[in-house]
Amino acid sequence: MRVSITSLRTFKACRREYELKYIEKVSPVATAPALIAGSSYHEKLETLYKTGEIDTSDLSKESAMAVAYQKCIYPKFKVVSAETWFEKDVLSDVLVGKIDAITDDGQIVEHKTTSGEITEEYEFNLQWDEQILAYMFATGARKVWYTVCRKPTIRQKRGESEEEFFERMVSWYDEDTESKIRLLEITRTDEDIANFELDLRRMIQELHYTKEVSGNFYRNTANCNRFCRRCDYSPICLSYDPEQEYVGFVRRDES
Repeated sequence: MRVSITSLRTFKACRREYELKYIEKVSPVATAPALIAGSSYHEKLETLYKTGEIDTSDLSKESAMAVAYQKCIYPKFKVVSAETWFEKDVLSDVLVGKIDAITDDGQIVEHKTTSGEITEEYEFNLQWDEQILAYMFATGARKVWYTVCRKPTIRQKRGESEEEFFERMVSWYDEDTESKIRLLEITRTDEDIANFELDLRRMIQELHYTKEVSGNFYRNTANCNRFCRRCDYSPICLSYDPEQEYVGFVRRDES
C-alpha cells in the first residue's frame, strides 16, 4: 500500500471521507479557491528556483506574493531541489510525498500561505505539523525552514488599472514586512521522529485493518464543518451509491 500524510490525515479526521476519496476514488469537480491560490503560489516559487525568474504576467495576488518572497526570503538560503518526490518504506508499505524544496545542506523548506496574521499561535501550531515530521522521517533532516507569506488584504480601487493594483500589492509588503512574510526555523529531535514513526506504523496498521477486516469507515460528524466551510463530500456522504453518477463529482481512473 502506498500512503501519504494527506491520506492518513483524512483517515484520522473522517473515515467516511477517506472511503469516498481513496477507495471509491470520487472527487469534487470544483476546487476550493484557497487550494487553487496555494497551488499557483507554489508553482511560481518552483519556477523561481528553477529559472531565477517569476512570471508576473497574470498580475495576480499570487504573483505579488512570489515577488515579495523573491525579495525577502529567496536570498537567505540556497535551494538545490524543488518539488522533490520521496518514497520511504514503512512496514510492508511505502510512505510517499513531495517536499517543497531542499537546501544545499540537506534541510527542508516548506512554503505556507495564510489569510490571517502570522501570530505566535500560528508559529506554535507549525511545530506539530505531521507533514514535516514525515519529511524528516523520510530524509533524515532535523530542521525545516518554514516560509510563511500572508495574502494581500487590500482591494482594487475604483478606476485603478490591473497594473496599478499589482504594483500596490507588491508595495504592500514593504510596510511592516516582518508581519507579512516570515522565515521560521523549526527543529525536531531524534526522539521526536522515533515517536512519529511509532504513531505512523500504528496508523498504517489501523488503516489496513479497516480496509481488509472491519470495513468500518464511520463518519466523524465533528469534522463536517472545518476551515469555516462544509466538507466537500457532504452532498453524497449520507446516501452514496457507487452505481450512480453525481453532479459535481467525478470518479478518478487510476488504472
